[in-house]
Amino acid sequence: MADVQRIYWDAEGYAHTACLHWEGFPKILWDTLRIFHYRYPPQYKGREFMEVGVPRCRATITVPQHPILGWQSIEIEVVGYRLVDAFKAATLKAITTFCEQHPEEVAAYPIGLFPTVFAHDVEWNYRTNHFGRLVGSFVGETLKAVIRYMNAQYRFQSLKQQCVDEMVNLAQDFHRSLTLKDDQIHSLGQGIARRDTTIGQLEVQILEGDTQILQRNTVIDFLQEQVHDLNQELGDALGHIEMLQEQQMPPLVPNELEEEEDSEEEPEEIEGVSKIDSKHGDPELNPQLNHSSSGS
Repeated sequence: MADVQRIYWDAEGYAHTACLHWEGFPKILWDTLRIFHYRYPPQYKGREFMEVGVPRCRATITVPQHPILGWQSIEIEVVGYRLVDAFKAATLKAITTFCEQHPEEVAAYPIGLFPTVFAHDVEWNYRTNHFGRLVGSFVGETLKAVIRYMNAQYRFQSLKQQCVDEMVNLAQDFHRSLTLKDDQIHSLGQGIARRDTTIGQLEVQILEGDTQILQRNTVIDFLQEQVHDLNQELGDALGHIEMLQEQQMPPLVPNELEEEEDSEEEPEEIEGVSKIDSKHGDPELNPQLNHSSSGS
């Protein structure tokens, strides 16, 4: 018999073991395989993971090919809740598969009495109806095998019940969490409804404001048109006023224009005094002119 192997984990998180460190179906299977001269026990491989928030595991058992008889290897894969119950379930399927593949070989041994999948299985009925050799030659071994199998079945059922209880607790926790989330969603829905009402009111106010703005723009356009018309009328009025002013002023005669120009220049020369004389003071009277004037 190979050395008992404990569970060890590889770098990828897979557990590897021979499952021979506890009593149950793995030991029953290995004892059965040793009867048929298998050299190495089956190998188990499994990994635990989370699936949609629920703990799950995937386990695989591999029965090696028979070294002499050439029996094909058996590989069973199951999905469970924990690795322990998954390994046991995989072992039970391996025992059933081995007995189905070699019915004549297992009929001579107590393992041939187990297990049955269908109550009307012909091979299983044959094995159970013709167990005279087991009663005559293998009474003790048959009783031990029955007891071991019943014990393993009880352990397996207890483990399954434990897993079911854990699943129920987990389902209840999920139910409470979902109920709480439903309440929160309902509260959020009410808040959203109130916000929708407020948004509707604001939209009505916005529409009213747009209507008022449109009306004001219409009034502004009308006033701008009036201002434009008034500016045109004002321009026309100013033009008319300028035309009236031009009509009221009489045209100037050329002689009058010359007199006006002379009147503008004469004030600078007073009684024959020029600008040059005015700069040098008052002019002196010519004595000759005075004399001549007196004689005359």
